[in-house]
Amino acid sequence: MRFKETSSASARSVYRGNHAEPNGRFTRNPSMQRRILILLAAALLSLALAACGSSGSSNSSSNSGSGSASSSGSAQITIDSSFTYHVTPVKAGATVTVKNDSSTTHTVTQDGGGFNVQIDGGKTATFTAPSSAGSFKFHCNFHSFMHGTLTVTA
Repeated sequence: MRFKETSSASARSVYRGNHAEPNGRFTRNPSMQRRILILLAAALLSLALAACGSSGSSNSSSNSGSGSASSSGSAQITIDSSFTYHVTPVKAGATVTVKNDSSTTHTVTQDGGGFNVQIDGGKTATFTAPSSAGSFKFHCNFHSFMHGTLTVTA
């Protein structure tokens, strides 16, 4: 019985897990393609999650402002491009102006209900402060990491 000699190329392809088709062309091993696809998908997912996480910083969780309420009774909440609230205290029942310096739409929504205003990027909006003194926590409905506190004085 005589053995058929194989070329070194076909011997190497079998060793590497490739399959020879009858026409002499080689195809990749489906399980190897699946592994490569899974690794590529995991790498892309890691990059996407890292990009999402970098838009906010750990010190942007709350900025309740400093100083006393303004004498005019109005206050301002500014949202900057690093997704941080900058808040000045306000007198009860006064008008609060929200200025969005970022290019993204945000909200100033009181935790548990109350004031709620949506501000498009580069725009301003107003709402009436609560009628009683206290500290009122708020958040952005679109960005769960954005929180602040509005201080209302008598």
